[in-house]
Amino acid sequence: MHSVEHRKINAPEAAQYLGISASTLSKLRVTGGGPKFHKLGRRVVYDTRELDGWFSARQRRSTSDTGDARNRAARRPRSPGPKDAVARLTP
Repeated sequence: MHSVEHRKINAPEAAQYLGISASTLSKLRVTGGGPKFHKLGRRVVYDTRELDGWFSARQRRSTSDTGDARNRAARRPRSPGPKDAVARLTP
């Protein structure tokens, strides 16, 4: 990300730091999918180290990359589709 030393920043600054909207960051806080944060009374504060770690953990090689090395080694077999049902019915 940025070459800044470790510091604490508020939510709008954190969103700008990550390159996402403040609304998206807020939704990630609610759903639990975002970076770790500190709650100080009503204030939400992010550590730039946590933001960097969260950002780095989402690095992918392609759009189909799930980011989970275990999934790459053992892919799930595909579910039978409508064409498979027709093939089973045809003598």
